[in-house]
Amino acid sequence: MEMENGRPLDPLTRRQQIRNASAFEQDPLEFLRCQLRLHGDIFRFSNTLTVFQHPDHIHDIFADTHGAFALGAGEAAGEGGVTGGQAWMSARADSTHLLGTSAARASGESVAAAFQAHFARHADSEIDVVDTFFDICGSTVADLCAGPYGERLERAAADHLRALLAGAATSGLLPSWLPLPRARRIRTTGAELAELIDDAVARGAPPDDPEARNFLQVLAARGDELGGRLPAMMRTLLVASLASPAAALAWGVRELALRPAEAAALREEIASVGLAGIVRDPLRAAPLSVAFAKEVLRFHSPAWLLQRDVVRPVTVGGVRLEPGERVAFSLYLLHHDDRWWSEPGTFRPDRWLADAPAHAPRAYRPFGGGPRICAGAQLGMVQMVCGITTLLAHYDIDAPGAAAPPGRPEAVRAPSGLRATLRPRPAPAPPAGGGDGCGGREGRKDGKAQNGTDAPLRGDRRRAAGPPLRTPGPDDR
Repeated sequence: MEMENGRPLDPLTRRQQIRNASAFEQDPLEFLRCQLRLHGDIFRFSNTLTVFQHPDHIHDIFADTHGAFALGAGEAAGEGGVTGGQAWMSARADSTHLLGTSAARASGESVAAAFQAHFARHADSEIDVVDTFFDICGSTVADLCAGPYGERLERAAADHLRALLAGAATSGLLPSWLPLPRARRIRTTGAELAELIDDAVARGAPPDDPEARNFLQVLAARGDELGGRLPAMMRTLLVASLASPAAALAWGVRELALRPAEAAALREEIASVGLAGIVRDPLRAAPLSVAFAKEVLRFHSPAWLLQRDVVRPVTVGGVRLEPGERVAFSLYLLHHDDRWWSEPGTFRPDRWLADAPAHAPRAYRPFGGGPRICAGAQLGMVQMVCGITTLLAHYDIDAPGAAAPPGRPEAVRAPSGLRATLRPRPAPAPPAGGGDGCGGREGRKDGKAQNGTDAPLRGDRRRAAGPPLRTPGPDDR
């Protein structure tokens, strides 16, 4: 990526821009696929929006350290864009004790307990899967996000997200001023959430002990640096803490309902390691469950389309961009491109267990990348693994409509309308010699099963991942 050189793309006529907007609104993914076939990895959507789809170009945008791009929050946050700059990066550094890898791993037991409490309340009742996971994910991060105000804020964020999923101006590519019937509900719920955030900021005061802070207080401590951007940042954080984790878990339920062999293999791992051992170290103790979570994030890509605002002159892929323009890229299409993946259209968790690299460099970005990678990426993975393993350990999934084709993607790609009944499984007999009370043997502290292997006793159904691709760089693992 260069700061000065480059050529601008040819402008589009007004008719071309209207035609693009109409085609995108009808079928977003098919429109993007068609444009990529016609124009390659870079094309104009409008005279102010350019789409980049090559993994190197996406990496350049994510890895920007010159302040050329700002987070394009779009309708998901109710703002045209959020520029955090150095103050935002400093706030992220201040919150390492809340969102870092060690903190995420340590949260496994409390996260699993929250999932089990919600699952138990819904046992033998039909649930809206996406809606239920909004509530569960909100409850697991409410205190972390905003302490005593967290529950109210997460409920308001969930209402705003439901309005978005009921029909957003898809991921911000269409202008928010379009007179779409759904826009009023989005604006109303966004305004209600903003009012609650303003009230929480006005009431809250950062404690003297920085270890006691929640994320709202971390941001408030840098209020002078953030200026008027704090409410929009908090709104983005709250919605993000619900959207992708809840959608990914809902997709996971769908895949488990459609793939009983995968569910059986994961239950074998749970039995061999022990649920208690998994939730104590969810990112290392259960390799099959982690591989399943990674494949759900690849195959379904809830954060399917992202954008950034250009705030300084910059060149990406030889294309000159000016302040006021925007860039967009589809992680879903990146994760389904056969140039970078073997069998991208096949759901294959075992690709993550093979010796060969699962993908070409820079081709897997479920949580973004670069210095502004999703701050809650590790916590999101903990939610995925703990949610999946807790569900499978205690319930069978009855989802007769799981095979229905997914609908059009909105601000977040989720299996909207998916309904399921969680049927309690009989409690397993405790193993001879004791156990962890969770239907399996106690997991070792090093994450290995008691037979001394890294893999579960059975169920590690590894196979070759296809011909080797390029060796990935350190940021692709």
